[in-house]
Amino acid sequence: MRAWTVRGGWDGHREETALETGAAIAGWAEVRHDFSEQSTFDDLCALLDECYPAESPRTRKNWAHQIWRFLHEISVGDYVVMPRKYRDVVAIGQVTGDYEYQADQPPGYRHIRPVKWLRTVERAAISGDLRDSMGTLLTVSELSRRDAAERVKMLAENGTDPGYSGAIAAPDDIDALIADVDAAGSRQLSVRDLLGLWGFGRRTSEALEEVGSTLQRHGLTVRPDFTTVQLDSIVTVVASDPEDTEATSPASGSEAVEATPQDLTWRVGNVRQQMDVVSVKRSDSLHRAIELMVTKRLSQLPIVDDHHRLLGVITWESIAHRSITGAGVELWDARAAQFPPAAHSEQELFSRMEDIRKFGFVIVVDSENVVTGIVTAADLADELEARVTPFMVLEELERRLRHAIYGMSPDLLKSVGKKKAEKPEDLTLGNYSYLFENPAVWKWLGWPFEQAGIVERLRAVARYRNEIAHWNIDAPENEPQKLADARELLDLLKLVTPVTR
Repeated sequence: MRAWTVRGGWDGHREETALETGAAIAGWAEVRHDFSEQSTFDDLCALLDECYPAESPRTRKNWAHQIWRFLHEISVGDYVVMPRKYRDVVAIGQVTGDYEYQADQPPGYRHIRPVKWLRTVERAAISGDLRDSMGTLLTVSELSRRDAAERVKMLAENGTDPGYSGAIAAPDDIDALIADVDAAGSRQLSVRDLLGLWGFGRRTSEALEEVGSTLQRHGLTVRPDFTTVQLDSIVTVVASDPEDTEATSPASGSEAVEATPQDLTWRVGNVRQQMDVVSVKRSDSLHRAIELMVTKRLSQLPIVDDHHRLLGVITWESIAHRSITGAGVELWDARAAQFPPAAHSEQELFSRMEDIRKFGFVIVVDSENVVTGIVTAADLADELEARVTPFMVLEELERRLRHAIYGMSPDLLKSVGKKKAEKPEDLTLGNYSYLFENPAVWKWLGWPFEQAGIVERLRAVARYRNEIAHWNIDAPENEPQKLADARELLDLLKLVTPVTR
């Protein structure tokens, strides 16, 4: 059993006909021939060359692969999902027959697979990773990863997605990523693994420029935008399909604002936050909420519906207010009368800082209002510590190095190669490795360390300083080994420079 997405046109124009007639409809209005008459893939390519001479060879080859799947790879018994374009729902059905060419239908409605439509589910009922996989712009694509077929089956049977929490193996390289997307229409991986394909560990301006331009050049995009989420968040790389101008039309359910490749704005989704959110339902008791808040040490709890969509918030303040006023005893009666509007991961963080200051938190939701995280004042404090600590360590390193060479003669200072190096303040952190290479300088210092080891440590720390000198989306703490190396050098310097100026 396999699962497939067969979309109903870039503007949803085939959706109602598909549901009314019990069919998955492939489109390709210019092909007014029975596809099954093409016995080989090359024959199919030749037919598309004839019908779409103005399109690029790459586009026609892409379409041929999609049509081949529709004809030969989709089997009777497989599941089909059709995201509705202008509705927050997805139709799910099961294939009941082979490909048919219906010559009496209008162009664009002739290529069909019989389908028994089983259920329509709200998009919010589908976990974000599977929902993003359905957001590919290809007309026909397979849902193959993270137990997708079994999850679609469960959605068809009872309207619930059991989800999937296992790790995702990254492609071997950039070419493998492109090949995976070409074959299936989408490929999921973590942001960290995506950057790693280009050799980057953080989202620097250079990383965003190179990754973004390469993806764009190959007609690929990332949902949600990889600049707006955590490094270890799962994103979906999807391909566009130029048929019926779908290449320029957003995928249904993927309306989040995408940052430009050069965008280094600090966004709500970039802050390390509570992602596995504890919540209560409206039907839960107030005692249940209090128990969770005490045992989990929480100051607030989202109140959600059966699909985890945000309905309200309960806080210690709102519970106290209920007790004082003698309001009802139900959990809903104790909800906060005021709480900050929900945030989206792509929003600029500073636009929500006042809410976090005033209320102590903002709840993060996705495009379906499903709760995905909470950013608290404590989370911001942790983020600030992660960003400031490397600079504090480097600042102390530089002060101790400067203290170590006070009293050194100008002649020795000039051995660093800087003509104007007449006092310690003239040196930058990057200069010290060159200065300490000088045997006379090392003798003057009289340190009980190996000269070559200290010089190499200084060079590594100088490189680290250069890497974090400019603002980047991710905190320097995301490269903990380099910070640890800087701390080790600082510990050594503390032994020989006990006092700093």
